Amino acid sequence: MPALLSRRSVVGVLTSLMSLIGFGGRAGAEQKVSQANAKYQDNPKGEQRCDICINFEPPNQCRFVVGPISRQGWCQFFAARENAR
Repeated sequence: MPALLSRRSVVGVLTSLMSLIGFGGRAGAEQKVSQANAKYQDNPKGEQRCDICINFEPPNQCRFVVGPISRQGWCQFFAARENAR
């Protein structure tokens, strides 16, 4: 039986896909939001954490969140990589 995706995971994946195809006409840092607006926190939310998110850019950046982030952090744009865990 296929695993169901959470609404937040679907939003994260769609947001990532939209950025890859250039939807919205903005580029680079203009697409990033503040840590507060992303509801970013420096600790994981359950098993969800930045270093297993498709939006994580090592060593400490996110495709959508401004500024350095923790590998163990979390935000509302979390979407787990397929091979995560």
